[in-house]
Amino acid sequence: MIINGATIDKSNLYSKEDLLMLLRENGESDRALSPIREQYLDTFGNELIWRYPISDGMNAGVEIIVVKEGFLSLPYNIIDKEEYEIFELDRACLFDEDALEIFISDWKSFSDDLLGALTDMLCIIQGK
Repeated sequence: MIINGATIDKSNLYSKEDLLMLLRENGESDRALSPIREQYLDTFGNELIWRYPISDGMNAGVEIIVVKEGFLSLPYNIIDKEEYEIFELDRACLFDEDALEIFISDWKSFSDDLLGALTDMLCIIQGK
């Protein structure tokens, strides 16, 4: 499988359960993902972890990480200045097709709205 130009051999990925266990043992936070980020970067040339920092209606945001079984959603509602996102591991789940389609649609709407507003702001500042 190829994601963002990285060729991924699934046998080199963490399983969902192994990843959740590591997070439980090391702080359940974004900071606890650091060793995984480094390992994935060394192995695949990509961290294979993405922040989705907009609310899905239930969470302030999620981080998405590639695991053997697919794409894991790590929801969070708290951001700490030292630990960063604090995950709610009991609600971690694998994405399905419907969820990814909703996330794509929501991101596009968010991005289009923000880009439009920023463009208008620039025009106002420039006196246009």
